Amino acid sequence: MDAIIVGIGSDEKAFDALGIDYGEVLASIYWPDWITQGDKVKSALEGLYSVPEALERAETLCSLWAFNRIVISIQDREIWRDEWGKLRDEEGYD
Repeated sequence: MDAIIVGIGSDEKAFDALGIDYGEVLASIYWPDWITQGDKVKSALEGLYSVPEALERAETLCSLWAFNRIVISIQDREIWRDEWGKLRDEEGYD
């Protein structure tokens, strides 16, 4: 509960199986209720964003509201692209 969560998902495999062009992988951002410097930040969900936009927005929110980290919740690790950055090796929430 100390993280901004970026959820990344795609139905690309299902669309590919049907021969339909899917398009861009999209992401949403979620954060829980959080107390920072005596102020309460209410939980919310934003998106859809392109993955680079979501990651940039998550970094901004993390800094603004002093969350401890950003967690990536990804539907399938295979959809991650190197240009988005590097995922940590361990999977799951600590």
